[in-house]
Formats: sequence, structure tokens, C-alpha cells
Amino acid sequence: MAEFIVGNSMRKLAREYPFLQRLLWRVDYAFVWLVARLARLLPIDAASRFGEKVGAFVGPRLKRKTAIFRTNLALAFPELDDRQLDQLVKKAWGRAGRVLAEYPHLETLLTDSDRITIEIREPIATYSDPGKPCIMVSAHQSNWEVACSAMAKMGMPNASLYSPPTNPLLDRLLLDSRQALNCQLLPRDNSARLLMRALKEGRTVGMVMDRRVDDGKPIRFFGYDKTSTILPAKLALKNHCDLVPIQIVRREDARYHVIFHPPVRPRNPEADETAQAIDMIQQVHEHFEDWIRQHPADWFCSKRLWPKNPALHKSEVSGSDADIDSYAA
Repeated sequence: MAEFIVGNSMRKLAREYPFLQRLLWRVDYAFVWLVARLARLLPIDAASRFGEKVGAFVGPRLKRKTAIFRTNLALAFPELDDRQLDQLVKKAWGRAGRVLAEYPHLETLLTDSDRITIEIREPIATYSDPGKPCIMVSAHQSNWEVACSAMAKMGMPNASLYSPPTNPLLDRLLLDSRQALNCQLLPRDNSARLLMRALKEGRTVGMVMDRRVDDGKPIRFFGYDKTSTILPAKLALKNHCDLVPIQIVRREDARYHVIFHPPVRPRNPEADETAQAIDMIQQVHEHFEDWIRQHPADWFCSKRLWPKNPALHKSEVSGSDADIDSYAA
């Protein structure tokens, strides 16, 4: 979500003057609250369609975020011309609007048996014994919140990371809606120890991990090195549990098909732990690329993923950054 929605053009001033920042936070909260309130009054499918119209109208007017959207999609889909990119960006904003309008209906997604269908590509111990946790990873595609609902439907106690918005008022609003997910929510900052604790308590851990992580490892994504967290793979290796990519596919309106793909395993078990973790995340990236190519408009890529000159980072072999063992210990 943009730092400011209504007052986006005053972003620099707001950073200098706290009173203006607080004012814009309240204006943004009022806008999002109104959209969510209207969505709550509608049946879930109508709310989803309403959200798409709002997103397609408001999103392109957030010029900075739209420019990032466009840059990411241009690098991921170099075959698209300017007109096609503009159309794709507008569709992607519309899909993001659907996600926002579906937040007030998360409980319906969980309780309505027709809303989420589940496909398991390879059985693992966790599915038959939820007390044996694993690591689940997904991308910001379709409605990524549905992953928690799918795990809850399968009886898996889970803990999922989330990134709090800059605006604390919006954070509280979203947390109220996320209570319906039936999972433990962990803030993303300094989360490694919390995730380790959740695993030891028998909770499956969920992470949405297609964003750039500045202190991560450079790992290829759509042909360019993207600094990515290897924490999910490190946790899986240290705790001897599976790392499972989850794909969320929007079927129609607010109906989803959730695919639990086969676990990702290191291709060279003789390599050191960090090399194995990098290889596992590379495989996760390849899953994400395939899913995004199937449904590009459903990818919410509102954060800059690559350096401003990604050609300098185009490579066939990923490098390495500082280790994160201290976080996973």
C-alpha cells in the first residue's frame, strides 16, 4: 500500500512535519475505512467487483507506486509494449482493489466451503499430522491472505508473518480483519526467533516472500538478481521440516483454488547449509515466475524488486551476502 493514498503528493512535506503526517494518516484511514465499510455492506462477490473498480480508478493515480509497478512488470515481461504494460498495470491495480474489498469478508472465505478448493500435489507428514509443522511460502498473488485460510481449513495451526503498514491506524484496521484468518500473526521485523518458537510449539509457519529484502542474498528472479530472504529455507533445514510453495489462484470473484506444491529440497545435499538454502529459494523463485506468468495481473508488485539498473545484476550464478545464522539460531 502507498505510504499515503489521498495525500501522496505531500509525502516529502509529511516526513518533515509530523502533524501533517498524522493528518494524512487520518485521511487515508478514513478513505480505506469507507471502502471497507461499503464492501462489508455488499455480498462478498459484489464487494470484490466493487474493489476492482476502486483499485483500477485510484491505483494509477498513485504515480510513484504505479511507476514501480510498471518497472517491475516491464522487467518480468520484456516482450510487452508500452500500451500492453499500461493495460496490465491498470488490471493489477484492480486486482489489488479486490484484495482490499475482500478483507471485511475473510471470515466468509474461511467458513464458506465453496469459496476455497484445495489441491495437494504431494502428501507430506504435516497434512496427516498437523502437529508436525512445516514452512509454507507464497507470493503476493491473487489474495495471499487466503493461504492462512486454506491451512486453517486443513486443521493446521499456523503462524504467519505480516508487514505492518506505515500508518498505525491502517495497521489496526487490517489486524481487526485478519483475526478471521485463525492464525497467529507475527510482525516481520526481527521475526526469526518468533518463527523458531512457533515451529517448536507445533505451528506451521507461513511467509509471503516475493519482495526484496535488503540484507538478503542475491538470487535470480526473472533473470535478474533480487536480494531475497533465505530464512524459510534455513528454518526448514535446521528443523528438518518441509518447505512447501503454496499457489493461490483466483477462480472467479472471491473464489480461490489453493495448490500445495511438492516440497522444495536442496539439489545438492552435500553442499553447506547456506548453499542449500540459496538453492531452495532459487527453486521457490522459479515456482513464483511460473505462477506470475500464468496470471500476471494478479501479481501485486508495488515494491521495487530490483536495482534501478538491473542489467548490472543480470547473471546466471547468484552471489551471497552476509549470513543470517544469527537470526535462525
